[in-house]
Amino acid sequence: MKALLALLMLSTVLFSCGNEEVMDEPASPKEPTAHEGGDLRSRAARHVEAQLNIAGTERYGLTIYTQNLDGDDKEDAIITVNRFNYALEKAKQSPNAAKLAEIGYLGNYNYIFYYDGGLDLISPAIAVPSSPYLPLEISFEPITSTEYSDVLVTYRIRNSAYRAFFTVENHTPARYFEWPIFDELGTPRAQAFSFAYVSTAMNPRKNIQVYPAKITLADTTTNYNVAKPLLTKESKVLYEFFYLPAQQKYVTKKNTP
Repeated sequence: MKALLALLMLSTVLFSCGNEEVMDEPASPKEPTAHEGGDLRSRAARHVEAQLNIAGTERYGLTIYTQNLDGDDKEDAIITVNRFNYALEKAKQSPNAAKLAEIGYLGNYNYIFYYDGGLDLISPAIAVPSSPYLPLEISFEPITSTEYSDVLVTYRIRNSAYRAFFTVENHTPARYFEWPIFDELGTPRAQAFSFAYVSTAMNPRKNIQVYPAKITLADTTTNYNVAKPLLTKESKVLYEFFYLPAQQKYVTKKNTP
């Protein structure tokens, strides 16, 4: 667990902005729709390519997930970008190509952008340092408020996966919590977690409960860096985090003053 938390702290520091069961199943993303000034996909592609200096010949992944993320009556969106091919090309040019392959090409090759439907604007890039073998997974959950959804970003670092929680504040996604989904997959030290989001009378923000989870992998699984295990939530709560306004963050009882 100490190694897991150390890696989690490292991944938290690496998060940067450019200039991560019934109760655990977030809302399914919806299909993108057209917006003023051209359809959102075309606008997003132009914006992303300008922001990240993407050449016209580069093949990259771009996915759009729409949802109400700030409580107004306009539909917002999260745009994800995966630059796996660019990561491979950069590695080929490096004298440390073998080492880069060993660590899964970890770097700034996955990004999110926020589209604010009320302002009709797309944000600068938010880099999610991670393994580019798999694109970011986006889901939504009304944790901060029942009037809109927060953004749950799942990303991979080799044979581990993490979930980062964002809520939109002042037209910008702000990360407020993060926890592993699974760690050291395919080894005897493998462990996994599941989540539940619980309303209370004491706080408008839901509590975040962390449960242990059972890992199930296909018998044919050999590449644990890209494997997607089935996780089954167990019954015992390991941790429960609640929002403490005085510190403006989620804490457990042992973290409170």
